[in-house]
Amino acid sequence: MVTTDMAKRRKTNKKQILIFAIIAVLFMVSVVITYFPGKVFPTWSSIYRYAGVNETASTDTYPFMVSYLDVGQADCELITCGGQAVLIDSGDIDAYDKVAAYLNALDIKKIDYFILTHAHSDHIGSAAKIIQNFEITNIIMPRYTEQNMPDTNIYTNLLQAISESGATAYAATPGDRYDLNGFCFSVLAPNADYEELNNSSVVIKATYGKNSFLFMGDAEKKSEKDILNAGFDVSANVIKLGHHGSKTSSSEVFLKSVNPTLAIISCGVNNQYNLPSEKTLDMLDKLGIQYKRTDVSGTIVVGSDGEHIYVSTEK
Repeated sequence: MVTTDMAKRRKTNKKQILIFAIIAVLFMVSVVITYFPGKVFPTWSSIYRYAGVNETASTDTYPFMVSYLDVGQADCELITCGGQAVLIDSGDIDAYDKVAAYLNALDIKKIDYFILTHAHSDHIGSAAKIIQNFEITNIIMPRYTEQNMPDTNIYTNLLQAISESGATAYAATPGDRYDLNGFCFSVLAPNADYEELNNSSVVIKATYGKNSFLFMGDAEKKSEKDILNAGFDVSANVIKLGHHGSKTSSSEVFLKSVNPTLAIISCGVNNQYNLPSEKTLDMLDKLGIQYKRTDVSGTIVVGSDGEHIYVSTEK
């Protein structure tokens, strides 16, 4: 009888040790994922996405939603309202699966306007594949000249995909306004033929009720100055900072003109460019502008009821 009790205790002890060991391993993996994202294991963002779990606010929460997707050191934003969708940029060539998964999770099969701010790969890298796999009604792009016409394979493939898609393509013209179900957006830039592609970025301002959202692409201080000189109203509740928070963008005079409540910075974890710039962050602090970063918060969703904005983050 004593022998049987001892055997039972041994089995119980082995089970407890095994359980504790599993818990310890899971804890260590969680620590690595949380504090060293993407180094050894997938990030929480990827895990949730692959599991079909969306931590961000539902698009049914508010009638107007902007999702600033976490696509690493790249840009991609999605506006949804009234059953319509506007996609701004696509992330780099490795972002397609993330963007497609996000669109599919929201049951978005048609993109009413696909705005490609400029021809750098971190903004158009997945655009051709998105065009090939989703119904695209309209595309807005910068008009390039012979002097600044991109000659990369990514841009060439994009033009081919556009020509085969049946979508209507528009050259971005400052002052043009596009009206959709319950909201509108206007083109504010580019206002000149710039040699530098960043300053050729399409800049748009979306308005829903009393709330406005500014999307800067990679526009730098030269383009910002030209926008102000053109007399455009840049005031907005939320601004997606130009060029991933680089010091080449977001001048003090421009930020004061925008006077936003919130700034969004799209950048990658531990990116090689050390963005956002400390100078930019200091400027935001100086002006009392709150900010959120995709490298810290993951995908950021800003909702509007036409009066107020509400923020939800993935992390």
